[in-house]
Formats: sequence, C-alpha cells, structure tokens
Amino acid sequence: MRQSCRVAIYLAVATISSVAATQNQAAAPIDPLAGLAGRWVGMATMISDSGPASSFKCIVTYIPRRDAPGMRQNLRCEDGATNFKLHAATDLTVQGEKLTGAWKDKINDIGGTVAGVVTPTGFDVELSGQFFAAHMAVAGQGCAQSVKVMPQNSDVFRELAADLKKC
Repeated sequence: MRQSCRVAIYLAVATISSVAATQNQAAAPIDPLAGLAGRWVGMATMISDSGPASSFKCIVTYIPRRDAPGMRQNLRCEDGATNFKLHAATDLTVQGEKLTGAWKDKINDIGGTVAGVVTPTGFDVELSGQFFAAHMAVAGQGCAQSVKVMPQNSDVFRELAADLKKC
C-alpha cells in the first residue's frame, strides 16, 4: 500500500507541475520583436533632394513592453558638426502579425500613428501624422540591424538609412 501511495502522490505532483507549466507558457504571449531588444549603435546617412548626403551617429534602443507583445523604439541621431538632431520615439503593439502604435518627434513636437506588419527579421510600418508621413523598415539578425525611413514628401530628406550593431 505504501508503494502505491507514493506512486499516486508522485503522479499527482507530476500532473500538477505539467499543467502549471503549460498554463505559464500559455499566459506569456510570444513577442516576435523580442530579438530587437537592447541598445543598437551605428552610423546613418541622410540623402536629401538638395545638397550632399550627410552622415551622423545613431543610437536606437528597444525596450520591451511589459503588458503586451511589442516594443518602445527610441531613435537618437545627432551630428555635432552640422547641428543635426533627430530624437523620435515609436510605441509598437503586436497583435498577431500586425503592428499598431504611435510615434513622436521630440525635437519638432509632432507625432502620429503607426500601422504595419511584423516581418521575419523585424517590421515594416507606415508613420502617419499631420505634418510628416513615412515608411519605416527595420530588419535585424544577430548583431546587425538596418533602419530605413523614407518620407512620402521629400522636402527635408529623401531617405535616412542606418546600419547598427549591438554586439
């Protein structure tokens, strides 16, 4: 009797542990952007319609959301020689393969909405706002990442492209 009692207790504990592990796995949604988390640093080039292309340093930080799959992307690009600064933040929420959220340019105090899709290596989104609209594509694998921003209206610049590293 004692042996069968121990076996029954062992099986009950194993079953409860298995159910608890399954529930914990189901409760934590998978975030397809988790690989972007961290601080990325590199050089960017801005191509304008008038004048030569300019290069500057960029730091992009991705902070995972705690309440749902998604990220906050902080983009800071600066060049002391030309006094160029770009400080933008994008909040992204992942729902399946769709991305939604909001963006804000902290220097010019403008912002808008974000809508797009998750890609195998990052995301493609449309940034929409009253004073600025653009396509942004982020692709990363391992230690390398590229960020491209292509405005719909090229009054200020035609393309901003950054090649970033995090390790």
